[in-house]
Amino acid sequence: MKTTRSTSWMAVCAAVLTATTAFHVSAEQLATAARPEKSYTGTVLSVDPKEHVLSVKGWGMWSKTFNLGDNCTYMLLEKNNATANDLRPGEKVVVSYQDAHGVLIADRVEQRPVQFVGVVKAVDPDKHTLLLHRPAFDKQLQIADDCKITLRDGKSGTFADIRVGNHVTVTYETPDNKPTAREIAQTSIAFTGKLTAVDLEDKTVKAKSGFDSKKFMVANDCAIMINGKPDGRLGDLKPNDRLVFNYDEINGVNVVNRIAPAEAQTSSVANTTAPMAGN
Repeated sequence: MKTTRSTSWMAVCAAVLTATTAFHVSAEQLATAARPEKSYTGTVLSVDPKEHVLSVKGWGMWSKTFNLGDNCTYMLLEKNNATANDLRPGEKVVVSYQDAHGVLIADRVEQRPVQFVGVVKAVDPDKHTLLLHRPAFDKQLQIADDCKITLRDGKSGTFADIRVGNHVTVTYETPDNKPTAREIAQTSIAFTGKLTAVDLEDKTVKAKSGFDSKKFMVANDCAIMINGKPDGRLGDLKPNDRLVFNYDEINGVNVVNRIAPAEAQTSSVANTTAPMAGN
């Protein structure tokens, strides 16, 4: 009788012990799964896909090193379903991660665009550089060999479409702290025609091509190309000049941001940008 009672008691204790152990394991697993996720924004310093390690530089001299989790996802500007192999130094990223007692484990790496909007001031095809200007600030960028040229409506272009005086949006990265253009977007519409009227007071111009005529409002920072330089004035334009107008149509209003002689523009494209077309 005593033996039976002892055996039963031991069985109950074993069951309680098993349940308690299972509870602790489940609680630990739950705590791990529920660990709050943090985020860190910076520039990729280095990535080692084989070792699953990513180093990111934040503000100042601060940087963090992350272990790339097996289920880590990568969202890049040009590729949503990316892998660690697609990351490169110089990209700005936001890393979502967990801090497991000082060990940083990345769950998601998302690239963020870094852009500069300005007017093309100079293009050097030999040095692969682009100089942009906006009020009180100039920025020089290297041009990556595989730099993408995007035109209006997402159409692909070539370096022949990027000219001095163009308003462009450049998406760039900073490998080794050198701003490097990865995409140049030139989204203005081009209209070629003969100048028919200039109103200096209202800052408007009119042009005609065949049966098509257009009126343009001149932007404050419109580049008027005279002798290859974007520093001309409206008063320099003459009736019947054959010109190329680069403009944006905004709610039915044509805002011109570049005016250039048609013949000079053709010559400029042939002499200045052709060497870069083979990149």
